[in-house]
Amino acid sequence: MAPVDWKEAWKVGRTPWDAGASAPALHELLQRELVPSGRVLVPGCGTGYDLATLARDDREVVGIDLSEDARAAFIAAHPNLPGTVVYEVTDFFSYGPGSGFDFVWDYTFFCALDPDQRGAWANAMSRLVRPSGILATLLFPFEDPISDREGPPWPINAALVRAFVGDVFEEIEVREMADTHPGREGKERLALWKRRGS
Repeated sequence: MAPVDWKEAWKVGRTPWDAGASAPALHELLQRELVPSGRVLVPGCGTGYDLATLARDDREVVGIDLSEDARAAFIAAHPNLPGTVVYEVTDFFSYGPGSGFDFVWDYTFFCALDPDQRGAWANAMSRLVRPSGILATLLFPFEDPISDREGPPWPINAALVRAFVGDVFEEIEVREMADTHPGREGKERLALWKRRGS
């Protein structure tokens, strides 16, 4: 199947994955105080709902995406946010921020990638997350076993992600999300991974 032209999708408004708000899973992470202060990254941040949700005076929140149109929509909708919030139009795989992140929120970013890019995703996460930092992945659509249905989104599960990150990240938890966006009931798992090292 042909790769998705993400820039064109945002330009013409063909974005059925855009739920119009941050996922309940992210709000739960914040309520459980599992998102630290410091530097936070949101790859594939789209129109930036998660950047606004994560913004706080003691955080530097960085969102990256390929679309100038999505960035413009974010800036128009969120002119004043607490803390430091930066939206960069750049490629995730070549992104070099200078220093690592304390927390990365992968909101269905992994499942949107072509399967051939998964190894590069894992290498980038190993580079971007600081030792002892947290990688939070919302796994959707979760399938166990994984079917042969093509994506994006590509069916995934915790074992698949573990196979890519297990040498560098320690699994903290994997749990089914009871509260989801409509239509995703039973299809989401929240998986947390801690970067090894100190």
